[in-house]
Amino acid sequence: ARNVFMETPEGLAGPPYRVISQNEGYEIREYEGYTVASTSMSKVDEPYSLDDLTSGGEAFNALAAYLFGANEEKEVMEMTTPVTTTSTGEMRFYLRERKNSFPKPVVENDEIFNEKGAVKIQNIPPATLAVAKFTGFVTEGEVARQKDALLTSLAIDGVEIDVPHASVVPHVIFQYNPPYTLPILRRNEIGIPVRVGSGAEQESRSLVEEWDVDGDDSGA
Repeated sequence: ARNVFMETPEGLAGPPYRVISQNEGYEIREYEGYTVASTSMSKVDEPYSLDDLTSGGEAFNALAAYLFGANEEKEVMEMTTPVTTTSTGEMRFYLRERKNSFPKPVVENDEIFNEKGAVKIQNIPPATLAVAKFTGFVTEGEVARQKDALLTSLAIDGVEIDVPHASVVPHVIFQYNPPYTLPILRRNEIGIPVRVGSGAEQESRSLVEEWDVDGDDSGA
């Protein structure tokens, strides 16, 4: 109950990262690689919207069910934070680091909770993100406003976006709180891929590798 009044819930693990720099309204973070359970919030070739609460709820329930035993080992795993949504309509739950492989999701879980896509286990490669915090509800309009503000700040500060020329800038949304948290206390974040450091280091990371993750790390 006390998490209702907390910006970040106590006792929940999240993806490891270090802060490279703190700027006006945002910070640059270097994330280590990590593993997630993920699923789609829309069918293939269908539009996706953060305002579609039904689809978001179905995706959340499918991922939560996986953590709470809807997997081939019937293993119950710890809840983590944040819940991540991508600009391509994917929802992700961080899986706490461990030595052995994660259990495979069961097909029945997908059929019961989320007909739009299967639950998959994916490895997210290391990435450098510019991250800005905001409170309140995560809606399409609010995300658009926050993204525009962050892109403007990055342009003013001369921070290079890690996106091919003329391509759409991808983003991720991190949501840290349970739904009953007071809106003014909610911790939401938007992250955009950026380039820092030497040119050789920058070129070693492709946007496709970092954001269109398609690998299955189900332990097969």
